[in-house]
Amino acid sequence: MWEPIGSLIPKSVHKAGISRSVSDAMVCEEFDVIARHILGTASSKCRAIYVKDRTLWVAVLSNSVSNELKMCEQDIIAALKERFGSCRVSELRFMV
Repeated sequence: MWEPIGSLIPKSVHKAGISRSVSDAMVCEEFDVIARHILGTASSKCRAIYVKDRTLWVAVLSNSVSNELKMCEQDIIAALKERFGSCRVSELRFMV
């Protein structure tokens, strides 16, 4: 009769039709964690904004931050693929 809340949430999210939006938000949060690991304190100058057509859009405050992230793009994408599967993110785009 009682069902664990951990199994109810995914069902409710799917039933409401927002599973893609929730997944996108989780990808953005994970990117922020990865960026913190790569950039250290400079990670405060970038933030993942949204995912569209397998592209993760990232807002950055300077070209130097986007260049640093661009050099690590394949590692970032590999980490995201490991966590969310190969069909979620295939490239990064930067908004300066």
